[in-house]
Amino acid sequence: AAMSSAMRTPHLHTLLAWLGALVLYAGEARSAGVEPEVFGEFDANYRGNDTYYYNDPYAEKLPLAFETADHKMTCKATRSRRFEVPYHGVALGGFLVLEPWITPSLFYQFLGTPEEFGADAPEHTALDMYSFCTVLGPEEGNKQLRRHWRTWVTEEDFIRLHSMKVNAVRIPVGDWMWRPYGPYVNCTAGALFELDRALSLAHKYGMRAIIDLHGVKDSQNGFDNSGMMSNIEWTQEPGMPPMGQVQSTFSHWALQSPGWIGKFDRKSWKTVSLNWGNVDAAIDVLCMIAEMYKDHPAVFGLQPLNEPWQHTPIGPLQRFYFEGYKAVKRRAPKWKYVMSDSFRPNVDIWSPFMTGCPGAVISVHLHQAWMSAGPLLNFMINACDAKHQIAALNEDAMDVIVGEWSLATDNCAMWLNGFNDNLPGFPTVECPYLQCPDPYMGTVQPGTPPDPAKYQQGPFGTGMSTPRHGMCPVDKPWPDDDVATRRLAYKKLNAFQGVGGWFFWNFKTELESKWSYMHAVDRGWIPRDPNGWSNDVDNACDLEDRSGFKCQLKHGANPALIVKAVNYACAQPGMEVLYCFQDANYRLQHASRIMTQHWKLYHRQGSICDFDGIAELLPDYTYGIDPSIFSHQPYSRLS
Repeated sequence: AAMSSAMRTPHLHTLLAWLGALVLYAGEARSAGVEPEVFGEFDANYRGNDTYYYNDPYAEKLPLAFETADHKMTCKATRSRRFEVPYHGVALGGFLVLEPWITPSLFYQFLGTPEEFGADAPEHTALDMYSFCTVLGPEEGNKQLRRHWRTWVTEEDFIRLHSMKVNAVRIPVGDWMWRPYGPYVNCTAGALFELDRALSLAHKYGMRAIIDLHGVKDSQNGFDNSGMMSNIEWTQEPGMPPMGQVQSTFSHWALQSPGWIGKFDRKSWKTVSLNWGNVDAAIDVLCMIAEMYKDHPAVFGLQPLNEPWQHTPIGPLQRFYFEGYKAVKRRAPKWKYVMSDSFRPNVDIWSPFMTGCPGAVISVHLHQAWMSAGPLLNFMINACDAKHQIAALNEDAMDVIVGEWSLATDNCAMWLNGFNDNLPGFPTVECPYLQCPDPYMGTVQPGTPPDPAKYQQGPFGTGMSTPRHGMCPVDKPWPDDDVATRRLAYKKLNAFQGVGGWFFWNFKTELESKWSYMHAVDRGWIPRDPNGWSNDVDNACDLEDRSGFKCQLKHGANPALIVKAVNYACAQPGMEVLYCFQDANYRLQHASRIMTQHWKLYHRQGSICDFDGIAELLPDYTYGIDPSIFSHQPYSRLS
């Protein structure tokens, strides 16, 4: 069918804008002020190498509307400390940047490669987007991607999100969409048109959008969500009789060392080179994005980089942020510039960095899936405690949004930590299995669904997460799961009230309800109108805000462990309580009060009420009843 003029015009504009930007930013990165690669030893707290600057070809043509103190990385402007509206949004994850755990149907085709290809299995196995294009090649890879793009994000999805009062989307993209390299060349052709389509749908349904640079060359974190897992080491092992095939296994987590900012040495645990050429190239891409979409009515901001590794030297990372900020602000002066906290949500890192810079925002990701296993109460307290951390950043550093959150409380989601792999020690609970769903793009997709006749298929990483007999591992439900998950969701929403907004990860998944916003709303876990006023949300953290809990000694606890616990607690700084200054018998008689005081002092630093298994955290009803226990009914907006 002929393409309508309404669809053809944006695509033509995108193509012309991309070609113009590609010509302007062609050639090698400039890395002004420093050599393209600087060698040394740089730990995570390193703050040097501040002579780098981005040699912006538009610096004179497009002057900033405010002054900057480049050496200090601050600005001289009266910046707004408020968002125009609080953004309650979702991420379109797994769309333009593949993640196997979000859309496993794209990756089932790589199960069983050791049996089919023997020692050549590594050349036929994809673990991420980079290897997806490498293994399939440009023709087949692009064919599958185009089928994926048009079926994973649809207008029907936007209609549903609109009915749920979602007012913003965060769209992950990769640098290869603007500057294709390696296996991405031709494999990802058409991705910019798909970004156009998503932005047009967002605008049609009254949503604003943040474009999120989720993946860059050499990977900023070594995760598959950057497009390329770093440092994969394959091992060939003889197969067991009677089949006898060579078994290929791979290791990733023990070797993780992302390369975007430079080479990382795991022996010294330091970055040993700084790749300013990569930094420059990333800012080039930010400029291309800003020039192409600065006038788009849906776009209100840009995230320069998603989740840089926490061991990235903070000085060079902040220099990248600051130089990228100036370049983006020259082209799109009204945009928000949303920087990841690099898993380091600390005021002393982010203040006074970029003080006075208009539109500067810090993004924190608050996931509980990687917390230690424990009772629901631990997760609810942690959810409410997050408000203190983000409030401190919002007050003393810069505007804050919660860039990612979910309702998952374990690592059971299949491939959450990588295709056919898992983090060491995870999952920490026993995971249930459900029937693997039919592929969202239809049965034309190779390898779908997983073969129900097979117990499990390699290749395997150093951890285990894989389909078995057509069944897939999923998150473990709580007892009375709907009530428990709704209580947890309301506490999270309460904690996020004081900042500029939040984005749930993800808008949907193939398997996981607690990572799917649309499923969570349909189940009644999240209010159908998150912008509406609700006593249930407003009061959800009342008990946590008053620290209304006690660390209660369990009946029959070992006396020797009680002595150990109270002695340890009383020895900690700040434990200047009457019970700690009495004799041993008195301490034992008041052990619960001593442990409660210790928990209240230290739980926000990660301390738990356990003490070698002799204690448990319980509500202290002298502080009142937790209002969230009455939030049993799905939320409806109050008139």
